[in-house]
Amino acid sequence: MIYILYNPLANNGKGTEGLDGVIAAAGERHKAETPELVDVTKEDEAALLMAMGRGDEAILCGGDGTLHYLVNALDGRVPEAPLYLWRMGTGNDFLRDVLGKKKQQMVLLNPYLENIPAAEVGGQRRRFINNVSFGLDGQTCEQAEQEKARLGRPANYIMVALRLLLKDYQPAKASVTVDGVTKDYEQVWVASAFNGRYVGGGMMLAPGQDRKSDKLCCVVLHSLSRPRALANIAKVLWGGHVKMKECDVRFGHEIEITFDRPMGNNLDGEPTERVTQFKAAKTVPALAHSGQVC
Repeated sequence: MIYILYNPLANNGKGTEGLDGVIAAAGERHKAETPELVDVTKEDEAALLMAMGRGDEAILCGGDGTLHYLVNALDGRVPEAPLYLWRMGTGNDFLRDVLGKKKQQMVLLNPYLENIPAAEVGGQRRRFINNVSFGLDGQTCEQAEQEKARLGRPANYIMVALRLLLKDYQPAKASVTVDGVTKDYEQVWVASAFNGRYVGGGMMLAPGQDRKSDKLCCVVLHSLSRPRALANIAKVLWGGHVKMKECDVRFGHEIEITFDRPMGNNLDGEPTERVTQFKAAKTVPALAHSGQVC
């Protein structure tokens, strides 16, 4: 059996658009079978995937948000049957990371589900596929969600970030520990732990990160005046910021970031409550499964 797992909320509520193309592609791969459509907002996708047997196959339709919820539902488990991701999101930072400039619509997910990192934020633990961020990126996601709820349409991430850069974001002090080694920073704009290279639909904040490695990449942008931050913001699009003296890049298995006041943060673009601290680790055991992820 071939299953097509779709999220109607993906791609800013357009998650059913393009399903005909997925069905057609599945039909080409399995000419004798009619694919079964599964709405992941109504079904237990993790249970379905883990129950698939020999000869079964699944295609997950969506983007980073859909994949974020899947890895939390699986919580460290990897299906034995082939599971593919079909490009149907808005940012698609995961696919941009693993495919580079290739434009293919579908990628085998199973190899990328090994050793998914997790973060503890506000007393809860969640897995993440791309990044967990404090500071400007976290506050941008927070305000973008508020703007989307207020206006009834997706916010422009870049425009929200620019508004924060111009006036509203206030840098803070932070203490960052990577594998037991602590450094203190002033005027912190971004403090993030990366599993992949991209955030925000194509900004290469961690150009040196390899998601198949056993380490995370910690990036801290600090000691920047507002004019200098504005003058150099474009560098994050291609990774040029890592050459700046105000950018500290460290790699490690465990990362802990503590600010001197509650700050906006997000996991894979999903904002959480403002907190002063988060911890992230690359090697994390699965929870005993009781239906709860956090």
